[in-house]
Amino acid sequence: MQGFDFILFGATGDLAMRKIFPSLYQAHIDGFLSSIGRIIATSRSAFNTEQFIEELSSKSKIHIKNCVDKKWEEFTHSICYLSINLNNEKDFIALKERIGDKSQNIVIYFSISPEFFMQACKNLALVGLNRDNVKIILEKPLGMDLHSCQAINNEIAKYYDEKQIYRIDHYLGKESIQNLLILRAFNPIFASLWNRKHIDYVEISVFETLGVESRGEFYDNTGALRDMVQNHILQILSLVAMKIPPNLDAESIRKAKFELLKALKPLGDENIAKDVIRAQYIKSGNFKAYLAEDNIKEDSQTETFVAIKAEILDDNWRGVPFYIRTGKRMADSFAQIVIHFKNKESLKPHSNKLIIHLQPDNQISLNLSVKKNGKTMKCEERDLILNLNNTFIMQPYERLILDAIEGNQASFNHKEELEVAWAWVDPILENWREHKTPLYFYPAGSLGPKESFELIKKDGYEWHNF
Repeated sequence: MQGFDFILFGATGDLAMRKIFPSLYQAHIDGFLSSIGRIIATSRSAFNTEQFIEELSSKSKIHIKNCVDKKWEEFTHSICYLSINLNNEKDFIALKERIGDKSQNIVIYFSISPEFFMQACKNLALVGLNRDNVKIILEKPLGMDLHSCQAINNEIAKYYDEKQIYRIDHYLGKESIQNLLILRAFNPIFASLWNRKHIDYVEISVFETLGVESRGEFYDNTGALRDMVQNHILQILSLVAMKIPPNLDAESIRKAKFELLKALKPLGDENIAKDVIRAQYIKSGNFKAYLAEDNIKEDSQTETFVAIKAEILDDNWRGVPFYIRTGKRMADSFAQIVIHFKNKESLKPHSNKLIIHLQPDNQISLNLSVKKNGKTMKCEERDLILNLNNTFIMQPYERLILDAIEGNQASFNHKEELEVAWAWVDPILENWREHKTPLYFYPAGSLGPKESFELIKKDGYEWHNF
């Protein structure tokens, strides 16, 4: 890889310590970082480089499996630290001086609250750190609705071209998600069946056993719809259902996702009433209720679970329901895509399923009907499994950071994708603000509210769990 300068704003924050620095270390171990690459860590904390390395070692190494002290020392030699106040232009002059004029590849990672994005961009531009060889990585959430998302995008566009902006979604860096495009594009067995003639329905599920933990204040102002559906799940849906372009380059992939998201059937109040379920977990066993979590408003209506029946209004998918669901404090942690193939009425319930496991297992399984062993001609279901855990798996943040350094935007969001996703989600948020549909409840540690099972059961289907 070519030389680079990687500047990290928010270097003392939780995300930096848990994900970003461990991913950079792993990239170093894997041999993907150039020996002449530099990492410039910045935050408001008044550290010098030596003090910051001590802080980093105490808070970041614990998130690295099999960290080797010698390798860690090699890695930290590439790190220097600058204390930067995002509102102080002089601090940005010092940053520019530290980088110098010879660097040809500068990546600036904004691991900071989006409310500081605009001021940081303005001051970076004032010192010339917005020229063509500069790229910026933006962490979510990018807005709380369409209007605020557009406002952020428009402000940043004053200083950076779209080709310089990398809006990160770590789900797009997962090996199984990246494999989805290859699976669809290069296997005729699936490419020929990937349409409404052969697919009955599709499920996308993302469950977490964790509650809100230490994110109470953030989560209570965000909720599951904003935190998971608007970005991660709609991105997964777009990759499942988009038309495979002739070339799998960044521009073609992003355009295909955008076109698919535009084709989502709009949800008015009538659709929301029958096709959208929101719920909140309540006390069960040793688990406390959402309202009893730290920093949660006592009368909060924030949803910790969402289930939606979505439809796509194009010729390839018309009439095929896409059921999506996500929740916190669930019975198990897993993320999966389930493609249910059609079968003749006389052969039901023996229908094939393609299950793409995103976590915790990294595998793809094809559920088949086969003959039972013994003197019988009866069927049973067995799984044909492609286990990807036995191969080299690059972690999402490592992959995406390396992609940004190399200038590959294929796994990053274009502003138009995010804005059309917000346009689809906004009517649901408005409906909930006006209390037009109820908030349901589910026991912590369960599979969600009974209404989510009724949502899919009324169409004659059922969820595939685990």
